[in-house]
This record gives sequence, structure tokens and C-alpha cells, in this order.
Amino acid sequence: MFLIRVTFWLALIVLLLPTDKSAQERLYAAASETAHRVATFCDRNAQTCARGSEYWAVFKRKLDFGTKLAYEIASERLMGKSAPAAAPVTTSSTPPAKVERTKGTLSPPDMQPEWRGKPAKSGA
Repeated sequence: MFLIRVTFWLALIVLLLPTDKSAQERLYAAASETAHRVATFCDRNAQTCARGSEYWAVFKRKLDFGTKLAYEIASERLMGKSAPAAAPVTTSSTPPAKVERTKGTLSPPDMQPEWRGKPAKSGA
């Protein structure tokens, strides 16, 4: 399917190319001028290029972080590995208070399952 699409677009481009000599020369001159202007853009707009390179550096850092995050999540899901727990962030120098965990508010009789069998027959 890919080759069919590429062939289609290349054929369309070839069909749109001019056939007479003067039109071909004008197209060649326009393409050369455009390539020259693109290549010398930073010479003419130094401040814009500097700002663009700063934005590009930020974009690359974000892209790097995103790909690492996606890789870690995917490998965790596919390989069954658990992610390392993040250490809690504390702002004071005192150690955090110990939190006592309880099993809940149910009493032992509340935790017993209800009888689901048939009732016992009375009288023998």
C-alpha cells in the first residue's frame, strides 16, 4: 500500500512539472531562490533563530522525558515489573511521624461471613 501511495504522489508531481523550456527555467530559478532564502534565514533573522533554538532545546528535553516515561510505563505493563516507589518529599528536618495502620473499624463478629447453607431441620 505504501508503494502505491508513493507512486501516486510522484506521478502527480511529475504531471505538474512544466514541459516548455521557459517555464522550466522559471521554476528552476524560483526553486533555487527559495532554497537560498531558507538556507540563509538565520543570517537575516538572528534573534528569531536564537529564540527558536531555545524553544527547540526545551522541546527536546520534554520529548526526552516523555519518551522515557512512555518506555517505563510500557515496560512496567508488559513485563509486570512494579515501578519504584517515589520517596516522600519532606520540607522540615524532623522525621515524619509514624502512621499506625489499622485493619478497619469492623469488629471480629462483623467480619464473620453470613451463613449461606440450608437451615438445619428441627426434630429428628
